[in-house]
Amino acid sequence: MNKQQKEELASIWDSYECGKQFKSRMGLYARVAENERFFRGDQWRGIDSEGLPMPVFNIVRRIATYLVSSVMSYSIKIGFDDCALLLRDDSNAKRRAYENLDTLSKLVNDRWERQGMEKIFRDALTDAILTGDGIFYCWFDGNMVSDAGYRGDIRTSLIDNVDLFAADMNNPDIQSQDYVMLSGRCPVSKLRAEAEKRGMPESGIALIVPDEKDADSSSYDNDLYENTDSSAQKATYIIRFFRDENGFVCFEKCTRNLILQKERTGLRYYPVVCFNWGQTKHCLHGSSPVSEMIGNQKYINKAFAMEMKHMIDTAFSKVIYDKRLIPEWNNEVGQAIGVMSGGDVSGAVTTVGVGQMQDGYIEIIDRVITYTKELEGATEAALGEVDPTNTSAILALRECADLPLDTVRANLYHAIEELAVIWVDMAKEYMPKVMKCMFSDRTSAELDLTSVSIDDISAKVQIGSSRRYSSSLMMSTLNLLLEQGHISFEQYLEMLPDGVIEGKELLLRKVRTDKKEKEATDGDGNE
Repeated sequence: MNKQQKEELASIWDSYECGKQFKSRMGLYARVAENERFFRGDQWRGIDSEGLPMPVFNIVRRIATYLVSSVMSYSIKIGFDDCALLLRDDSNAKRRAYENLDTLSKLVNDRWERQGMEKIFRDALTDAILTGDGIFYCWFDGNMVSDAGYRGDIRTSLIDNVDLFAADMNNPDIQSQDYVMLSGRCPVSKLRAEAEKRGMPESGIALIVPDEKDADSSSYDNDLYENTDSSAQKATYIIRFFRDENGFVCFEKCTRNLILQKERTGLRYYPVVCFNWGQTKHCLHGSSPVSEMIGNQKYINKAFAMEMKHMIDTAFSKVIYDKRLIPEWNNEVGQAIGVMSGGDVSGAVTTVGVGQMQDGYIEIIDRVITYTKELEGATEAALGEVDPTNTSAILALRECADLPLDTVRANLYHAIEELAVIWVDMAKEYMPKVMKCMFSDRTSAELDLTSVSIDDISAKVQIGSSRRYSSSLMMSTLNLLLEQGHISFEQYLEMLPDGVIEGKELLLRKVRTDKKEKEATDGDGNE
């Protein structure tokens, strides 16, 4: 490794260390670790229980999963616009432009289905609500083989926000950054195999060594999840993206002592997309609603623990006896109790009743739970926890509770649009000619993406119908409607989600038959 490479490597790691210091100052590592622990139910770590029971009433997970599902409650498709389309005078050029836009829509929507992007975006929203950010990373996997026989495809994965670094951490716009860096940890054996595959000499491969203990603080709760097996020791690597003088994206991958790969691409966009759950002014990272719920969650758990301890200590009456008259109390059924002679036994034994809890104690806990849900938008109506005496009012309340999530939904849709353009940018670079059967009607014609101008197109999310009501929520509402007599059993079966009851149609036919027979019998009787 020459002097220039050493200086370049030192510059990359200096930027990485500065980025970690920034994240530490803003408390990102500790906040992400705590939010994730509370979400999964590990809520008593570091808290002195003082001999109390340690119950967990996971309000955090209940609210977080509801909010994520609400944001993902609409089906979406992706379309494309051509910014220069209206400026074209040639009708043939316009026709080709429309064909290109249709091709891009098919390409992106097919890739959406193939890669299971709905699950990936749901996981990204879960990341965002816990950490403040959802981050996507796209790369071209040359080892994949498509159904059409083409080698290589574009892959999309999630990145933790503690592993994202940028030139200006106060700027939330990824594409305007001078550079973007992603960090990760990988087994040393795998990194050495990669270096060997790229033709690195043995002296260079030997420079890939495991991280020193506690050398890398970017992995939160690292002590819990780190494999201590020496054969699985890991080293930190960095992928740094930057643009050359012509505006094309370049990247380099390195470990602390070695540059593994450095290439110039034909991409115009950094293959990284970041969206925030809630924006933080002048900061790349967003804010998490879970952070503000943790104080309430601690109080709920501890308040319930104190109530449990009180009930354990005072739920049963206590027997008090005079030891001068009764040396030892015997509580067995039918057993005699000996009394010392010469004493008045009328006051020898008494009982103390159960302890009294302060009025309003349980009410305060319930109010904390209710206010926490309501202030986060997870109202009882939205969660389906109210009696449906007025269905229209319940639906209206649900719609009102959903309004604050429009900002989060807009952030997500903007990320989807940016991701779609990145997919097209990468397809032009790595898959300039693709077959229709990869994303269309299984014909064998090739489509040339080189004619698509990446600077002229923009993606647009097209929102479809709502998928707000899950089968469990629908069943809960239907059960309450049936119990209170607002619907008949026949209507209940008609609206019941498919798959809940096996033989639903047979049961429905029997109910209708019985209904007709009863009506016929009632008619004959009236005559």
